Amino acid sequence: MENLHTNITIEQLQGMMADLIVSQRETDRKFQDTDQKFQNIENLLSFNFHCSEKIYQRTDNQIQAMLQEFGYRKNEKEVAEDFFYTILTKTMSLENLQFDFIDMNIRRKRNNTEAEYDIILYNHYKVLVIEVKYNFRIDQLRTFYDKRLKKFRTLFPEYKDYKLFGGIAALSYEKDVIEEAKRFGFYILTQNNESIKLANETDFEPNEIK
Repeated sequence: MENLHTNITIEQLQGMMADLIVSQRETDRKFQDTDQKFQNIENLLSFNFHCSEKIYQRTDNQIQAMLQEFGYRKNEKEVAEDFFYTILTKTMSLENLQFDFIDMNIRRKRNNTEAEYDIILYNHYKVLVIEVKYNFRIDQLRTFYDKRLKKFRTLFPEYKDYKLFGGIAALSYEKDVIEEAKRFGFYILTQNNESIKLANETDFEPNEIK
């Protein structure tokens, strides 16, 4: 078979090289255009995200302002609850009694029994239920014992084998409340500047709620 040879002149080769270079530059330009488009999309998404954050913050501020305008303020009980809960979440203890978990404003219903508990502290064998008031009255103390503590084991059967104790916390107490709470065997929490302290005697032994 006869071999076929193609003779390419220098001019043709240079032309082919020039076309290749032009084609490569066009490809590079397209890639650069694509990169720029992706960058523009990324910038737009980032801008929208920051705008959304600002809009959310502004909306939240407006809601808070509206609530204040219509007279909403934390009531005295909420102020007291926040105060004691915030400190107890930091210490997770009362004197030498350590806890692993804390809950606030827990409402539970079981059949026809229902109650709400202000603060509950737990460890692996004890539960401490605390009733919080801004100013504690004697009638509120007895209601706490009769209407809440006595229902706790019914509403929380998962803690039936735990030792159950009661406690009260307030920024102020009316006359005779502290002495009556001691007879109940309750922990008594009071404000101590920006912290809390127990009003119980050093040899205090709490009564277990059966």
